[in-house]
Amino acid sequence: MITQTSEALARFSRIGALISLLGATHALSLILNWFSINYDNVGRSLITGYTFMEPLLFSLAAGGAAGATGVFSSNLKDLTKLRLVTPLLSFTAAGLALFSPLYTYLIKLPSFGGLNFIPELGLFAALFTGIAIAGASVLALIAAMRTRVTTYMAPSPLWATAMEEEAETVAEFTDPAVEAQTAILEQPPERGEREIETAGTGQCMICGDLISGGETESCRLCGAVFHKDCINVWVDLGNKCPSCGGELRG
Repeated sequence: MITQTSEALARFSRIGALISLLGATHALSLILNWFSINYDNVGRSLITGYTFMEPLLFSLAAGGAAGATGVFSSNLKDLTKLRLVTPLLSFTAAGLALFSPLYTYLIKLPSFGGLNFIPELGLFAALFTGIAIAGASVLALIAAMRTRVTTYMAPSPLWATAMEEEAETVAEFTDPAVEAQTAILEQPPERGEREIETAGTGQCMICGDLISGGETESCRLCGAVFHKDCINVWVDLGNKCPSCGGELRG
């Protein structure tokens, strides 16, 4: 899919912000109760997400990777790097977020043996946010695979003013055929004023060189003067006067 650079950057920025939000939510699930332990109906203990060091580190790393995804997605302007970094960081965050509660439930708690562990809300919150980060990571991967950016650098028009060149401003180039169908030409200045201005400069409005001799032609509307060789080429490019936009030859 061919898209504008700004549109692609905005898409990755939105995905990165979503992943950052989900990562922060996953980290907050650490303060919830993940498990409860019943001691033969005599007592009951609660285990939070930060009770054990391993799931704490895994969940914090997941939140950090998700936050880094949001930061890079919002600040990177190179789409080539962005298409690689965003899915990589987001899938890393998703893997760590899912591994943390699964490690606690399947490996850490069974190692104690003989205790009756009951899952609590925090465990489901950690699993849900991990799955959500994985889903957002898939969106980032799809966006990276489908985004193709093409850049067209049009040359600066030959009639650009000296002020525009000093300010490093490049006028937008428009296909003369399309311009003739879609744009409404402004009214040209008075012919007399144009003729006086052109006569004073003595320059070809196409190549910019001084007209010292040889065959010349002028625009019928504004009086701009051109080398005959220049205007022959210019007519083939669109037959539009570079000064007033009028038709050069009928």
